Amino acid sequence: MTGKHGSDTPCDCCGEPIEPRFGRRSLLLGASGIACTGVFGLAAPALIAPSPARAQQSAPRALPDRREYLIKGGSLLTVDEKLGNIEGADIHVRNGEIVAIGANLQAPGAEVIDASRMIVMPGMIDTHFHIWTSIMRNMLAPGLEYFGVKRAFVPQMTPQAFYASDMLAMAESLNAGVTTLHNYCHHVMSQETVEAEMRAHKDSGMRALFTFGHHDQLAKDKLIDLELAGHIQKQWFDANSPFEKLVSFGLNSRGPATLTEKLFRTEMDWAFERGLPVAMHAGQGGYSYGVVPLKTWGYLGPKTIIVHFVHAKPEDRAAMAETGAPLSYSVHSELRLGNSGYQAQQLVHMFNDGVNVSLSFDANALAPIDMFESMSSAWYMGIPFKGLDTEKSKPINFADVIKMGTINGAKALGIADRTGSLTVGKRADIVLVRADDLNMLPYGRPEAMIGRTARAANVDTVLVDGRVMKRGGKLVGLDVERIKEEAVREAYDLRKRAGGDMAALSDWAKID
Repeated sequence: MTGKHGSDTPCDCCGEPIEPRFGRRSLLLGASGIACTGVFGLAAPALIAPSPARAQQSAPRALPDRREYLIKGGSLLTVDEKLGNIEGADIHVRNGEIVAIGANLQAPGAEVIDASRMIVMPGMIDTHFHIWTSIMRNMLAPGLEYFGVKRAFVPQMTPQAFYASDMLAMAESLNAGVTTLHNYCHHVMSQETVEAEMRAHKDSGMRALFTFGHHDQLAKDKLIDLELAGHIQKQWFDANSPFEKLVSFGLNSRGPATLTEKLFRTEMDWAFERGLPVAMHAGQGGYSYGVVPLKTWGYLGPKTIIVHFVHAKPEDRAAMAETGAPLSYSVHSELRLGNSGYQAQQLVHMFNDGVNVSLSFDANALAPIDMFESMSSAWYMGIPFKGLDTEKSKPINFADVIKMGTINGAKALGIADRTGSLTVGKRADIVLVRADDLNMLPYGRPEAMIGRTARAANVDTVLVDGRVMKRGGKLVGLDVERIKEEAVREAYDLRKRAGGDMAALSDWAKID
């Protein structure tokens, strides 16, 4: 949104980005202090004329078949309270389902995946990710941070740009062992852009929640396009949905800090009457609203995902814990955008007060797409602080952050019956992490290795719904080169249209 207050930081009173006090510079200084073209002086690919059909110039690679697999001899972190951790165990996968877990399983005819030097865990789950902004990454600069870059790109987005950005984010997520994400679309431009996102979801093979939101800069006295939302739900999420139950539909609202009570309740009633989940941002830089009124109105519960809420009060946490309303905590984003502090204490409070805490990236301009890093950062932050109001709190430990990155996220998105743990009967969303990589040695306690040491680069194999999407450290279920090429081209076209500090003026990464 166009702000009105004075910097890129969102305003605590209205949630709008704050405009910079001084004008933008068309030239920025490079590391040598010499003026250079473009942000950071980095060159970009040569201009390729936009094509209305670019997103469909060639058919995307067909998703892999669901085969029968026997994952042998792994160190299992099941995140299943009944099973716990199991050393040297097997997992039998058939028709996309986990059909058996145990030692020395027999599955004649199944393809064997050797996990003898691997830690095997559930696929990780992100609960709040603005994936449409992905090709804006690497454009941030001093005085030109996330909100400023987003404002420059917002009017230039096309259906092709949405598709390319979404595919980039989802390929990167799969590569990092994230098998489910919440596509929090807070820039619904048109039916065409939403349908481009639907095609990306279908082509990616990921499990996801798509929440339909507002057009960026939509006036505060205007509702989101509920007619279009209803059309998308009917077209893409009815009994004949092409998603095979991998993708679900919901709404995201600007919330009571932006909307009048009447408008807010209209949006919430529309979603709740259809049984849809709803997500909404709460403050990072200050206290923007409390959730106790949401409880009074009947809107606070397991289907209401509250995001950030860095400055929640005790009564807010109590209401969330009582109603089962989940928190999506974007660790890296909270640290960068939460400019009035309290990030770590709030995380500790939410955990200790019994709120279902899950983790999210927010945007890949703000966070690495690496749930291991998010989990380890939460572990570092999750301690009692002497002399502060968390002094007597329970610390957050490795098992806790692993749950935040897996089963807690599944609960937040309403899919814990399908994913989030290695459990017989659940779908086969499974990640194998190499335990013998240089940064992982020596082998010790698997929970410590996953909760603190591991990184995305250690992910060897990824299954989503029984499909092998990554094997031997390489994505095999997607056409990675095509995804990269389209992302580069669309990002360049966006920069060319945006101009100014966004402009790309040379052919450093030209794609022929």
